[in-house]
Amino acid sequence: MITPAQFDAIYSLGYNCQVASQLRRNQLRHAAGPWDWFNFASPPKFCEVLRNQFNGFMLRENLEVYGKSVNCYYVRDTHTSCLSFHDFKNDPSEKPLYDYPAFRERLYRRIDRFNRCLNSDQVTLLVRIIPHEKDAKTIDQAIRETYPNPNIFLLFIILHDTPHIEQLPSFSDQVHIMHMPKGATWEGDIHAWKIVTQGWSIRLQE
Repeated sequence: MITPAQFDAIYSLGYNCQVASQLRRNQLRHAAGPWDWFNFASPPKFCEVLRNQFNGFMLRENLEVYGKSVNCYYVRDTHTSCLSFHDFKNDPSEKPLYDYPAFRERLYRRIDRFNRCLNSDQVTLLVRIIPHEKDAKTIDQAIRETYPNPNIFLLFIILHDTPHIEQLPSFSDQVHIMHMPKGATWEGDIHAWKIVTQGWSIRLQE
């Protein structure tokens, strides 16, 4: 399991809402991060955004509405391939993306919080679901080449159909890779997440 178990900060790196949802469920989401509610499946594009420290990310001129639910528009960042399902309200009395300025302000706050943490020496855990084991090294390299924080730990989750949790060999003491049951819904396997996060805590800031 992950050592240390006490962190100054824990952030979701996506790729979807499951990680942020489970961190919140297990009382480990101390603050909102930039990746919490996006769907960003492409590791290369994700790493590109990291290396650029979010420059050019989710700019208004690159946003494309490609669908909608009763409550929200489905929006794609054509520059990065990142998808938003929850940020832009579907209000029949307003034009699509009328609420972009409020979204942008909220996103900037989250980006600034994330960047300040990774540019500090805070003991930080980053958690992301990945499709393939090889993606762990790619993302880890992008983070460490971009941010100077020496106290970054990463947990990569690979979802699969079997009911067991398995820790896989890793290339670094600061990187952990696990197989986890995928669960029946978008929230994942609640029991498995509880086991994996058991013992983690957020250090109280003075």
